[in-house]
Amino acid sequence: MSHTDPRQVASWVKTIRNYLTSLTQRPRKMLIFVNPYGGKKKGSKIWEKDVQPLMTIAGIETKVMITERAGHIRDTLLTSDLSDTHAVVCIGGDGTFSEVFNGLVLRAAKDRQIDPNDPDVVLPSPTLPVGVIPSGSTDTVAYSLHGTTDVETATIHIIFGDTTGLDLSSVHSNRNLLRLYASVLSYGYLGDVIRDSEKFRWMGPQRYDYSGFKKIIANKGYEGEIQLLSDPCHPAGSTRCMKNCQRCLQHMHNSVPDKEISRWLTVRGKFFMVNGANVSCACARSPMGFSPHCHIGDGCVDIILVRHTSLINNIRMLLRLASKQKTLYDLPFVEVYRAREFTFRALPTLHMQTDSEFNAHRFGSDLSVWNCDGEVINNSNVKIRVHCQLLNVYTRRTQEPFDETTCFCSL
Repeated sequence: MSHTDPRQVASWVKTIRNYLTSLTQRPRKMLIFVNPYGGKKKGSKIWEKDVQPLMTIAGIETKVMITERAGHIRDTLLTSDLSDTHAVVCIGGDGTFSEVFNGLVLRAAKDRQIDPNDPDVVLPSPTLPVGVIPSGSTDTVAYSLHGTTDVETATIHIIFGDTTGLDLSSVHSNRNLLRLYASVLSYGYLGDVIRDSEKFRWMGPQRYDYSGFKKIIANKGYEGEIQLLSDPCHPAGSTRCMKNCQRCLQHMHNSVPDKEISRWLTVRGKFFMVNGANVSCACARSPMGFSPHCHIGDGCVDIILVRHTSLINNIRMLLRLASKQKTLYDLPFVEVYRAREFTFRALPTLHMQTDSEFNAHRFGSDLSVWNCDGEVINNSNVKIRVHCQLLNVYTRRTQEPFDETTCFCSL
């Protein structure tokens, strides 16, 4: 809002401050990490122009750190004194947000002498809530939480101080914790894209389009076996996760799911993509996301398996992802499962007849990598387990995502 009369502006400011005074749960001291390199490299500008003025008018004390390298946030949170901090906020993309919660969970595990490398351990919840302000390439977490990638909206949600529980999924291999993720873990096509795009960082966000085109034309498939602990009582596609979601509210206190209603399933085959979606994975380019019915706090991950098929079907899938109404669920080569945990094991392809060919497969040839919140995981064989509402995040959930026009969606 703007006005030429300074008295009117002063009245607005007074009204806003009086309202904020009544919000007792809102944070007063924040540690803010700004990633100046992510997305279109606008993180510092977003902080100075959009976020800092709102924090000032809300009377919030901020300590700002500009990230200098990969792992900077994680290392800082593992060693810093956080006793005088009410919240941690990041300005960046999904990878920046991932560094924040990985650092906080590992810090909580360290403080409580819990071994995070144990794949069956109950990980501790961080005491500090986290806010995410989008400035990355896709910002799927921010879009899923706020219903938009609008910076001011995300900032105001943090200022209000309303929180909800967000599921995090752990990725283990050989009894080592590789990473926690909040958005999506993807093997095959998206893994190939993130690995290939690293060579073209100078292109900025366009590197994903370039690498994506190359890999869609290559149409490579990977043999694998998925074992999953399914949740047959709440199948994927049953309900949407919106404001006051009853399914997530039932799990608000990190209740342990009743595993008696779950059952193990095994799925084998040749896949174009294997995806474990922790949220809907919606973004401006994909308004519905990989799994529009995925819940953010129900202790389950949606597993979306795309079978290896023709190039035409792959293009159909990408066009479906760009749709504002249709989902992947009804495509004949797509299978969707809802699970509490799952494992993936790469299998040798059928053409491998000799021991040397099989060993080459085992040690890296003819394998993809995992795309984990935009970062590469090279271990093919992994175990994924959902930790129900492990992290408190700032958000005011919307009934429906805001309509945002993009050139990609208008194709």
